[in-house]
Order: sequence, then structure tokens, then C-alpha cells
Amino acid sequence: MTAPALDARSREILRQMVHIFIMTGEPVGSRTLSKINSRGYSPATIRNVLSDLEEMSYLYQPHTSAGRVPTDRGYRFYVGTLMDGEELDPTVRQWIEDQMQPTEAGLGGHGGLVQRTSRLLSTMTGMVGFVTGPDSRNSVLHHVDFVRMAPRRLLVVLVSQAGHVTNRVIEIADDLAGDDLAQCARYLEEQFGGYTLSEARELLLHRLKEIEAMVNGLVRNALTIADAAFTEEPASEIYVEGTSHMLQRPEFVKNIEHAQQLLETLEERHKLIGILNACLDGSGLRIVIGSEAQVPVLEGISLIGARYSNGSQPLGSIGIMGPTRMEYARFISVVDYIACSLSAAITQAGRELAN
Repeated sequence: MTAPALDARSREILRQMVHIFIMTGEPVGSRTLSKINSRGYSPATIRNVLSDLEEMSYLYQPHTSAGRVPTDRGYRFYVGTLMDGEELDPTVRQWIEDQMQPTEAGLGGHGGLVQRTSRLLSTMTGMVGFVTGPDSRNSVLHHVDFVRMAPRRLLVVLVSQAGHVTNRVIEIADDLAGDDLAQCARYLEEQFGGYTLSEARELLLHRLKEIEAMVNGLVRNALTIADAAFTEEPASEIYVEGTSHMLQRPEFVKNIEHAQQLLETLEERHKLIGILNACLDGSGLRIVIGSEAQVPVLEGISLIGARYSNGSQPLGSIGIMGPTRMEYARFISVVDYIACSLSAAITQAGRELAN
């Protein structure tokens, strides 16, 4: 059965009540609301409205004698209908853009920039900041380089068209000199450039079936090296910052068991990536509040996330997670602007790499 629509008075009281609770963390009663209400509603009137809102599952009362706090449904209605937006100050926007500038070494596999982004999200909100990296299997290969570290030991550098750099160390059967390695790298760029890593790997497997019949030593060496260099990594990586700060929030200090469960989830990176991808599926800014995630460990947790891209294709997600009692208006603006700034920085780096 659909709940009855809220009238103007109920909306105003719910808006004020949720705002006060977000700022104070204390259950809100009718007397507190009557002191700040500009409409002059009496404590008795407010008490009746709060009771109605509780019956409609927008609020609940932790204890009989206490005030009320928002439910997930109450937060959802507040964020989607009642909350006033909050624009970031121009100086804050400029500071964010300055933090998003690529380093002299490019994006460093996006790692340097992406890790700074997760730290920036946490610093600006006091919540856990996270950034999921690009899916390496879908990165389009642009540049290949080999660095001889020791006899038969190579550092492989794979650069995608988006500027994502993957480094790995491999062992090869025959030792090769620098000139031979450079020729192998050029050959692999010519043969596999423009393919995703998954596509390059599939094409390579077909070529390897014919390797015994190949006379050209350069091609044989190049394909042998590529067999080790093009191994697929996990679908994506994730950078997380600020866990200790969030766990100091009263919501977790009072519930050690829940805090421990959340900490374990944050440490299981592959599991965390799966949860975030499911919750933040789709384009645009996403806000997931508590039970909406349908993940038990995220009860009492809200996520605010957004996609970032290289200008042509999505690369991953950024966002924050923390208690449902958070400053939604400000944090939404922070996440949205940082996502846009990260996309702009990666797009710029990709253009510079292409040139």
C-alpha cells in the first residue's frame, strides 16, 4: 500500500528534524523543533506530526523517552525531496582542480592521481574515500616498453590509450640485449596496438600455436615475451583511504561488532569492488542509503558515488562511504566535482600521450 503524501507542514518538520540530527547526532524531540520552527508550530502540534511520520516509517524512536531519528526511508525522502543543494565555493573548486593535476611522470598507472583522489575524498568529508581503477582487461593498448633489470629478467611497461600504466616483472628463457628488446616492443605495438588486453591475449594465443614454425627470431622472441607480459590481472583495483577516521565516528564506537565486520569488508578488496560495482551501477551520481544496498554489512552505511571517464569511456567509480548520518548536501557536491575534475585530468593526460 502506498503511503499517503506528506503535507507542507510534515515536510518542513521532517526537513528540520533530519538536518538537526545530521548536525548533532542526538535524537530530536518536539521541544527542540518548536524553538527553531519559524512557522510557530506548538510542541503538541510537532509531537503529533512526529508521531505520524514515525507511523509512516520516516522516523523511529530509539527509546520511549527519547526523541526521534531518521530511518533509511526518512533519509531518502530528505535527500531526494527536501534537502537544499550546496554549491562549493569557487576557491574550493580551484583547490580541487589543483590537486587533480597529473604529476610529471604522467598518471603513473593512474595510481598516483587515483590514490590522491581517494585521499582527497576522505580529507574533505571525514569518510572513507574510494576510487576503483580501470578494468585492465578493457584497456586499449597504446605503448609497450621493456627494461632489462637482470639477465633474463624484464620490467614490462604497458601503457593504455587512456594513459593507464601497468608494470610487471617477468622472467624470460633467453637473455636479450637492449636493441633486441626495443625491436620486440615495436613489433608488439604494431601487432597489438589498438586492441584491449583481453583481445590482445586472445590474438596472441592464436599466434603462439604457430610459433614452432616461425623462422623469424624477432617474432619468436616478441611473442614469447608477450605470452608472459599480456597475462590478465584482476578486473580492477581499488584505492581506499580514511578507514580509521570513519571508525572513530560515534555510530561505530557504540557498535564494535558492526565496525569489525565493515573493516573486514574494506580489507577484502575484491569483495569490496563487487559490492561497489553493484551499488553504483549506471551513469551519473548515485546515492545508496543503508538497507537500499541490500548488503547486510552496509546496514547503517551510505554511499555517494560517481563514475569518472577518459572523455570517451567510463573507467571506474569514485565516492565515499560512511554512516547514514552524513552531510549529504555538501558531500554530494564534493564527490560530483572531484569526479568531474578527475575525468578532466585523465582526458587531458590521454590527449598529451596521444600527441
